[in-house]
Amino acid sequence: MSSHYLKLDKISIQRQLHSIESDLSSFLYDINDIGEVMPASVMIHNFKREEPRGISYMNEWGRMNLGTTLEELNNLGEEYLTKYFLAEETETIVLQVAKYCAERDFTKHCSFFQRVKVYGEKDYLWFYSSCKLLRNRNKQIDDNIQLIMVSCPVQGMGNMVNKVNKTLGESLYIKDNYKKFVLLSKREKEIIGLMAYGKTSKEIAEVLFLSTHTVQTHRKNILKKTEFTSFAELLKFAMAFELI
Repeated sequence: MSSHYLKLDKISIQRQLHSIESDLSSFLYDINDIGEVMPASVMIHNFKREEPRGISYMNEWGRMNLGTTLEELNNLGEEYLTKYFLAEETETIVLQVAKYCAERDFTKHCSFFQRVKVYGEKDYLWFYSSCKLLRNRNKQIDDNIQLIMVSCPVQGMGNMVNKVNKTLGESLYIKDNYKKFVLLSKREKEIIGLMAYGKTSKEIAEVLFLSTHTVQTHRKNILKKTEFTSFAELLKFAMAFELI
């Protein structure tokens, strides 16, 4: 087993995911071999076309962090999504993954941020997840799709956050969103940075010595200028333009 699977903080998740998928498709390793040494959640999701058909594998790290078993997860059915994830984020992510599966391009990957209800934790924790289509024995993809996913907590990733930016195509992203960035005032950029850290309007008001009403007005203007529809979009924007 290659040691490069052990260091998520020094190698991009996407690069590892491509390596894992290649190794599995070439039968160099078994998924259990890889899952045992990965300091992150490793899963294999099954789909029939774009419809989910259960989870065939989750490593011990993932099961322990959710406080469950593979059997219990599959018995939950669609309740799996509502039990461990936030509805407002899940809807967007499900559509994103379904679109990715429909493209049938196993040279690409699908990545996103999401909040997860970790076992024993009061609040949801941020995770960065990346998934990739898994080729079958004939190196092809048919209606029975398997998706390998690696999900890693953002907290404690060190310089991994910067590498995530690069692997998300930071240069292209900045080019596509620079006009939005220019439209923002200095104060609005400050507020985006604080929003990205999960600060409420009241907390932001205290930090910047503003009224809560003023902060709420700024937030409305920010959403109007950027057209963000989720916290994940705001977080990605803040990271790309170094507002946090």
